[in-house]
Amino acid sequence: MNTIKRNRSLILFLTAGVITLAFSVMLSGCGKNVKKSVLPPDVYYRKALYDSHSHNYNGAAKNFKALIENYPSYRRTKKAELKLGDVYYLEGKYIEAQGAYLDFIHLHPRSKYAPFAMFYEAMSFYKRKEAVGRNQNPLKHAKKTLEKLISKYPYSKYSKKAFKYIRLIDIKLSENTFFTGLYYYNASFWKPAIYIFKTVLKQYGSKNVPVIPKTLYYLAVCYKNIGNKKMEAHYISILKTKYPQSRYAR
Repeated sequence: MNTIKRNRSLILFLTAGVITLAFSVMLSGCGKNVKKSVLPPDVYYRKALYDSHSHNYNGAAKNFKALIENYPSYRRTKKAELKLGDVYYLEGKYIEAQGAYLDFIHLHPRSKYAPFAMFYEAMSFYKRKEAVGRNQNPLKHAKKTLEKLISKYPYSKYSKKAFKYIRLIDIKLSENTFFTGLYYYNASFWKPAIYIFKTVLKQYGSKNVPVIPKTLYYLAVCYKNIGNKKMEAHYISILKTKYPQSRYAR
């Protein structure tokens, strides 16, 4: 009898342990599947606007993203998609801003805000410009986007702004190409220097950027150093004729 009682007690103990363990596992699994509560769409939108006005751009981005992800068909979601790019831009997160503006353009190509988004997509590239002598891909992408903006929306006020920035980009890119020529010039590699300086004239000569007179001068000097007096005189003549007031002409 005592043996039977002991066996029953052992079975009850083991059974209770198994039930407890199973219940614990069930609770643990349920805990992992519990989702964070989703707020109403208006709450996300108002919180995002408040954070943006308070210069809490990180908080604004989180709330705009939550609205976009949870309520794609909400009446203010389209505006939130645009404003997400704005808060990234204001925070200085230009890569994220460029991506957000590009997403907006792809999703809403006929929106009246598409020119705005395209302009600030370009500005997100422009803000990432590097010093002369370094990689200029961000400026090249900015110029390409601005030219696309002008072509697609020629009467937009943002297209008018685009011309100004294309001019600034051309100046920067021409200086960068000239810098490469100057590197060869200073190393006395006259023929590579001539090739690069001619590239400056070919790409930017018609745009009348400030570096052109200097480029003509250095071309003349390069030809002098290789003993080509005809080409030296040719570039001196262009310099004096087209840019008589330049210090390089004098």
